[in-house]
Amino acid sequence: MRRLAAVLAPILLLVLAAPAAQASPVAPYQAHPHGRSYADWTRAIGQFYLGDASNPLIAGLGGACGQVENGVFMMAAPVDLNLEFDCDVPAGMWIVFSNAGFFTTQGVDAQTDADLEALAAAGFHTSTDWLTLDGRNIPLKEFATGAYDVTAQSGSFYNAIYGLPVGTVRTALVADVLAIHPLTPGDHAIETAVDFIGDGSYSATYHLHVG
Repeated sequence: MRRLAAVLAPILLLVLAAPAAQASPVAPYQAHPHGRSYADWTRAIGQFYLGDASNPLIAGLGGACGQVENGVFMMAAPVDLNLEFDCDVPAGMWIVFSNAGFFTTQGVDAQTDADLEALAAAGFHTSTDWLTLDGRNIPLKEFATGAYDVTAQSGSFYNAIYGLPVGTVRTALVADVLAIHPLTPGDHAIETAVDFIGDGSYSATYHLHVG
């Protein structure tokens, strides 16, 4: 019996260690990372990208990585090919961002909620859509906001680029969204690429400096 225990002990240790070794750095898509569902985070991403005064979609073209919003580090999305980001992320902080999304806007693309939602779903149609974190492939999942209100601030994408007045803009968004657990202090890398069928290609490398 003692000999059997000695044989089984290292096997048991391997079994117990396996889930931790395989644990994803991204919160499960059915979870509520940092207290919010992925559906909620998708709406928050839309608000940040389209409505925030920092205009992160355009600022990202100049290398701006993102900022702390809603208690997490919200990272800029790639809107061109071969973008490079250097990101200083506070230690212990979640990272939330979308590497690929398609949005529709009332008064620009359609008028009714149903049409906004249908066009957003039809627009998110890719031939390539992948992301790695520290060389590890991360399975992606898209989420749909349904039609909802984005508050366009002065200088936001909606205001500065679309020319819409400050205020509420009815929007629908379908997007990959990731909530990344706080990373260990040090350097990390995210690489991503997406090809939208008939609507362009985007790719980026994020150099994350956590600490």
